[in-house]
Amino acid sequence: MPRQMGVELVPVAEVFAANQVNATVFRQSPLCSWAGRQYAGFYDPAGEIMLASRQRDARTWTFRPLGYRGVMRDAHNAVSLGISREGLLHIAYDHHGARLHYRRGIAPGEMRFGPETPMTGHLEEHVTYPQFVASPDGRFYFVYRDGGSGNGDLCLNLWTGEGWQVLRHPLISGEGRCNPYWWRPGVGPDGSLHLAWCWRRTGDARTNRDVCYAVSRDGGHSWLRTDGSPYRLPITSEQAEVADPVPEGQNLINQCSSFVDGLGRPHLVHYRNDAEGIPQIFHVHFDGVAWRAAPVSARTQPFSLAGGGTLRPPLSRPDVVVSSGGTAYVIYRDDESGGRVRVSWADAPEYRIWSHQDVTDFPVGAWEPSHDPVAWQDEQHLDLWVQRCEQGDHEVTTDLRAQQAYVLRVLPAAGD
Repeated sequence: MPRQMGVELVPVAEVFAANQVNATVFRQSPLCSWAGRQYAGFYDPAGEIMLASRQRDARTWTFRPLGYRGVMRDAHNAVSLGISREGLLHIAYDHHGARLHYRRGIAPGEMRFGPETPMTGHLEEHVTYPQFVASPDGRFYFVYRDGGSGNGDLCLNLWTGEGWQVLRHPLISGEGRCNPYWWRPGVGPDGSLHLAWCWRRTGDARTNRDVCYAVSRDGGHSWLRTDGSPYRLPITSEQAEVADPVPEGQNLINQCSSFVDGLGRPHLVHYRNDAEGIPQIFHVHFDGVAWRAAPVSARTQPFSLAGGGTLRPPLSRPDVVVSSGGTAYVIYRDDESGGRVRVSWADAPEYRIWSHQDVTDFPVGAWEPSHDPVAWQDEQHLDLWVQRCEQGDHEVTTDLRAQQAYVLRVLPAAGD
């Protein structure tokens, strides 16, 4: 009998929904936890940034406004949260080639923030895709792009407990000829930091190519390929290890997700064309010897990624986690199968046979998945930010009114 996952839906608040700004996969994170408490950051219906918190198993939230209104016409301008090991909340928001907007909490667990401040004061005038990454060894990182689409670099900072320091500016460089779009970073049980990315040559998503990979085992200072050979920094296109070779024009989507399993092996998810020219979700993992790729979905309808800015394809970018038992869970939305939140899973070591379950009974529009990494790490609960939203191609904002947002808790399938 097929395994089924348990689900629970907890309302948060009504939120802005006329574009994807509250529901993009590259938000790291819309939800995060510390000391048994869960926090959320989002734009309310008026475009004001709101913070919320609850005990992780409660249904009642406490709210606090940040006192900032975002540029809502651009879906890149998401709110990203992180919590450093001492319990300070960190928030970055409203970026698409913009000056850094960053604040941190005034005390552990507090939703009250100090004023906007620089981090390092270096390369902070053209920021996009800010992400906080917490490692099991207590290190706390900040990743962002300096520059623009087709001409930009990935920069990496480290929190010291008192302030931020530059680890590498840049870490991955497009050398003025392209730019890296990275997958959500993964952290290993040993504290290793894993990065995957693709390259884009112009502002047009059709020029995305090649999913690449690097790992740091010393807190982001030096970087290696899977064979242990060191990179010369910054990492450039000519020297990058390719985990999934994809030429331009194959509907490779950028800004997806990665996860590191209990064996320290990376798992990457993204979509690209299959051999028939149909975009499919692919799961790509390193098995200790080589990279392996397998389709997760079985779609039948083609589409094309074309142009710049935020697009509205019929398939969301996916998210991924791997259980302590080695089962990979891939989360996404596919309009071809009804546009609901779908979780697909497959077992180690082959990850070839995928089962599927829709975990909402309602469609979610242009929603993309992101989860609370601490809830998964601590309890193997997949806590997802879920809301309906819409998105017009090339940063077009729709007329969809505010929608209810939820935390959707998905419990692993019995038998995992």
